[in-house]
Amino acid sequence: MKSLNVLIALDTKESRTLDFVKQSKYLGRLYATIELEGAVEVSFNTFQELAQKCKALKVDIVIAENEKWILQGIADVLRKNFVNCIALSSRANELILSDNYELLNKYDILTPKKLLYPSKFPVAVRTKGICRAGNSLEEIIEIRKEIAKQSEELAQNIYLEEFIDGEHINLISLFDGKNLLSFTDNELEREYSAKLHNLLVKEKFEFIGFLNSKLILADNKVYCIGFSSDFSGLRTDIDFIYLLDCAIYQKLNEICI
Repeated sequence: MKSLNVLIALDTKESRTLDFVKQSKYLGRLYATIELEGAVEVSFNTFQELAQKCKALKVDIVIAENEKWILQGIADVLRKNFVNCIALSSRANELILSDNYELLNKYDILTPKKLLYPSKFPVAVRTKGICRAGNSLEEIIEIRKEIAKQSEELAQNIYLEEFIDGEHINLISLFDGKNLLSFTDNELEREYSAKLHNLLVKEKFEFIGFLNSKLILADNKVYCIGFSSDFSGLRTDIDFIYLLDCAIYQKLNEICI
């Protein structure tokens, strides 16, 4: 495998992948969208402009870390311009933005039951990015008031869920549009990963990137309570650029964890 030129797209010096990339024996030239140690800075105003600069600089892989840019569709624009981008597509972002448990249940992925009214306590009080345990009606009302102080929009979208008492896990997986590689040796998490893989393939989610499943392990079962694009907790001994190159060429099935 030849050396590859890599660009990290981010707007903060807190990079999730810089150390992984710099340790790779396959790193050619390193670029970044901000001033970053060991990298050549590449500025841009639009994703289209970034795509053109990547082609001019012969960038082989763009790793998008900025969540806002991911949600704005940086991966779609770069790939349309034939630039390899490691990030969720706009359609894949729906998994993060939506609480559509019906899609997960369709593929036998367990989720907490949504509640119209609490029949017992505690219950989970949820809205985007927030989950609190409510132990009484009075406490639920207080939680709503606290959330409303942050954002009335979030408060208006509060809903109740069955409270599942278990171990909270962030399972990081890498998808190449065909294969799903989950970074775990836990059998229950592997069973969940197989179901998630089936969902992504059958529902034709076409992207190359990391997906973080927010899981609860309880009573020898795995429940999914949502997703994120955050892969900062990734732990792997596999050469990172080699790993991403395998994803680009849909060869993740050849890698063993």
